[in-house]
Amino acid sequence: MIQLLFALLAAEAALALSLLFRTPARRLALLAVDRAKRGRGLVMGKTVAGTMLLVLASSGYSIGKIRCRADELGQLTLTDQVLVSRHLLEASLMGIGANTQESVTMGHRLRQHDQAIGLII
Repeated sequence: MIQLLFALLAAEAALALSLLFRTPARRLALLAVDRAKRGRGLVMGKTVAGTMLLVLASSGYSIGKIRCRADELGQLTLTDQVLVSRHLLEASLMGIGANTQESVTMGHRLRQHDQAIGLII
């Protein structure tokens, strides 16, 4: 799952960069985001975001359970340390991915607004 989250983060970063600069790729990126926001794309996006939020909450809960177990024992075992670090990595990647996706959405909305009032051709 961590490899999937890294790939998702790289794709979102590339999309955000293509929306930032005036290149031929920006027009293609805008068309792709426009098509993704039509029809069932919006429902699918909200479903994926909800699933990521649920997995993020599950990671947080697992970290909390491991920390409570560490309080009872007095210290974390090596296995618990590995599990906590893996859960923290997953949670941080999901949080960064959600933040990047929000940045892409905001950039897309600003471009649409600027095109609507005639600032961008």
